[in-house]
Amino acid sequence: MKTLFISLVLIFSSFSVPIVQESEQVTATYVGMEDDVYYFTDTDGFSMEFHNINQEALDSFDLSDDKYKGAVFTITYISEPEIDELDEEVMVNSIIGLKMMQ
Repeated sequence: MKTLFISLVLIFSSFSVPIVQESEQVTATYVGMEDDVYYFTDTDGFSMEFHNINQEALDSFDLSDDKYKGAVFTITYISEPEIDELDEEVMVNSIIGLKMMQ
């Protein structure tokens, strides 16, 4: 019986489906960076913060340079849950793509 149970667990675990992270896009104006957090404001005045940025986007636009303040970008990002310093689950936005609008 124990062997049957172990076999079933192994069979079902081999059918696991990988989790696909869905990305989202928003067009927003770059406000600035403070404490390694990037701040943007969308057209409705909603403020967004991004705690991470992938290397490709960072290589394209060095957001620590003040010349990008006020620039409008299309931001592709993902949101992932993380545990903060108060042991609470919070959603953290990470930039995975940036395109500056003309």
